[in-house]
Amino acid sequence: MYNFKMPYILILIPIVTYLFFRKRSQGAIKVPGIQIIKKYSKGSKKHLLGRMFIYLSAIFMILALARPQLTTEGKVVKKDGIDIAIALDLSKSMEAKDFNPNRLEKSKELLKEFIDKRPNDRLSLVVFGGEAYTKVPLTFDHSVLKNMISNITTDDITSNNRTAIGMGLGVALNRLKDSDSKSKVVILMTDGENNSGEMSPIGAAEVAKDLGIKVYTIGIGAREIPVAGFFGTSYIENKELDENLLNTIAEKTNGKYFRASDSKEFQNIFNEINNLEKSKIDSRSIYDITEYFEELLKIALALLLLGIFFEYFKYIRIP
Repeated sequence: MYNFKMPYILILIPIVTYLFFRKRSQGAIKVPGIQIIKKYSKGSKKHLLGRMFIYLSAIFMILALARPQLTTEGKVVKKDGIDIAIALDLSKSMEAKDFNPNRLEKSKELLKEFIDKRPNDRLSLVVFGGEAYTKVPLTFDHSVLKNMISNITTDDITSNNRTAIGMGLGVALNRLKDSDSKSKVVILMTDGENNSGEMSPIGAAEVAKDLGIKVYTIGIGAREIPVAGFFGTSYIENKELDENLLNTIAEKTNGKYFRASDSKEFQNIFNEINNLEKSKIDSRSIYDITEYFEELLKIALALLLLGIFFEYFKYIRIP
């Protein structure tokens, strides 16, 4: 936003314009000997060039005296984000096609959308199957995290026919235990039951509780699984998912358990977690003021010198 410190000075502009361009009476004495010279200079306006430069110099001097300023508003933002570790199951069962195209690909798609909604948070990715390890440590570089999520497959885990929920949660807690963030969260995503690993899921939940880390658990999988039979397709209850375990983990850590049985439900889960865990952002306005009077004075001086040169040396006006 532009403003002037002394706007009343601008009234001089029309006054100076009038003084420069008003018609003046010719008081010169006519001398017969200059008629030939005037004939050759007839129609030439070059003698006005110096006067125009001097006029423009005066205008710029007036603008400089008015002290124009450009005021821009900026904001200093204080971020109080959340540290979030995502523990994602990469067991072979995540290739089941009760989601389009399958459970893992749908999980990856919704995870990336969730990450886009958390610009102020540090996030980490832990993957697990029969073993668990950190794929991406805590980072603000969400583009790297999303790129890594895009490329993971069930082959990233060697023992992908097993599910070590306790190990996955334990590695995620290890990512967060030394964090100085006020809020720390684990999002645990699995489609099976714990059948592997040295750490029990309940033991890991107790550690999370002691560390003050909240765990949101997401059980992935349709409630009924289609089974092809002699008389066509029938549906049986999905008993692979241990919902009681996931619910217990969430309750122990003051988190929440969600069941993702279809794509719409899965989407709503991430929206709810995003609303439950809000980052705090405090901001205050600052104003940056840029002065332009020095630049205007330099331009005025340059125009004045040009005006004097053309008016009194280059194109001398003959009456």
